[in-house]
Amino acid sequence: MNEPKEKSRWSSTAIIGGIGKVIDFGALGLGTLMRSEGGQLVPGVSRAEPIEGDLQLPAQVDVVVIGGGNIGVMTALNLAERGVRVCLCEKGVIAGEASGRSLGFIDSLFMDPAKAELIIRAKQQWPEMNARVDAETGYRQTGVAAFMQNEAVLEGAQQWLEAVKEMPGVEARILSPSEAEKLAPGRWDRLVGALYEPTDALAEPRLFAPAVARAARKLGAIVVQNCAVRGVETSAGNISAVITEKGRIGCQAVVLAGGAWSPFMARSLGLDIPQFMAFSSVARVAQTSGPATGLVSTDGNYVVRPNLEGGYDICRPIAATPLTPSVLKNLNRLRPAYEQMADQLKPVFNLSTFLAEWRIPRKWPLDQPSPFERNRVLMPETMPAMLADTLGAISRNLPDIGQAQITEQWAGVLTSTLDNMPVISAVTERPGLYLGTGFYFGLTMAPAAGEALADLAMGNSPKIDLSLYRYSRFHDGSPIRFRG
Repeated sequence: MNEPKEKSRWSSTAIIGGIGKVIDFGALGLGTLMRSEGGQLVPGVSRAEPIEGDLQLPAQVDVVVIGGGNIGVMTALNLAERGVRVCLCEKGVIAGEASGRSLGFIDSLFMDPAKAELIIRAKQQWPEMNARVDAETGYRQTGVAAFMQNEAVLEGAQQWLEAVKEMPGVEARILSPSEAEKLAPGRWDRLVGALYEPTDALAEPRLFAPAVARAARKLGAIVVQNCAVRGVETSAGNISAVITEKGRIGCQAVVLAGGAWSPFMARSLGLDIPQFMAFSSVARVAQTSGPATGLVSTDGNYVVRPNLEGGYDICRPIAATPLTPSVLKNLNRLRPAYEQMADQLKPVFNLSTFLAEWRIPRKWPLDQPSPFERNRVLMPETMPAMLADTLGAISRNLPDIGQAQITEQWAGVLTSTLDNMPVISAVTERPGLYLGTGFYFGLTMAPAAGEALADLAMGNSPKIDLSLYRYSRFHDGSPIRFRG
């Protein structure tokens, strides 16, 4: 895929917050140190539907997948469908961390054109997902709409449409105010229109990865939960095995899809993945009336998703970004990401979170417990005050949802790289190692990303151009450009 011509500065990360403001890096000191809400890690409990895993480790497989989130399970499924011997090792439970805690959007609104091929490939696969795994994943092609009450935001949406109008698979269009109100009846003052993509969809994060993992097992994949991979063995420079807390598994290839934990495993192998975390909170409200489509209010600064229970999941597109040792180390390199996502990132300092990362060593003996065994389910604290404020904002436009009772609140960890592009890549320095990490929109991308990682691990040519997702871009002198 050729480098797209830049036609618009508007993107999914810029649009939701409206007209962006920039983080004052010079003021990150005392002001940030005084803010800690949302930055603390708490004892983790999975939201995902539990699955039965395998209890016995295989002595030898072709590929070991590290991580049981959306990317890991889709990689394992793709490999199992092709008859490859694959073992997935998850230190906790399937989808126990970020993958079971997202909002559940499968969308392409305001995507950077550089991501179009990956996202469109994934969206082509999503409609058959329930049939593919013979289970309910919550997939519903409802469309997603961004409601706008600001002419400048509308102009940005029109610019984005112009930038992507020639791309296959994009059916987005601008709705008039009256068309938008028919899609989501409510109290919309000064509504100027909505950007609507009818091919966008929704899924249930707590169902998706478990359903995929079960399907992979039916095809012969081995899925071992509560089994952290401590490290890898090499022979003549090539991957030859992984060492887990339960024993050794011989293999020819390893796919590292460990989410927030990937940089620490990579660091133990002498690699540097510049990735940062963002902690986001979501609430579920009881069954009520409202739109059947996924909805983003660019002025109200909230997101609403109808769920299978007849209620809604809601959040603000704002995340607490904990200042950790790795963030401080990469602060200058992270500047473009923080500046572009200023309306969505709230830097916070929490001493316990800072020290938790500080205590992770660069390396550890493979015959002793690893850092991954000390935290089976990574979970940040929820931000109830922000969620209550979000409901207040929703009530001004969609009163039935805004006045509904909150039945559940949770938080999860988003991850992003310096350029907000995931890593889907072989690692030249470690033959047989493949990386699938840094997915800020992992649920949307998972089918195509898993397919591509399976192709890489098998030595096949991927169906899409992965050059923009190569690991080496962070270290070969390539200019790092933030992508929304």
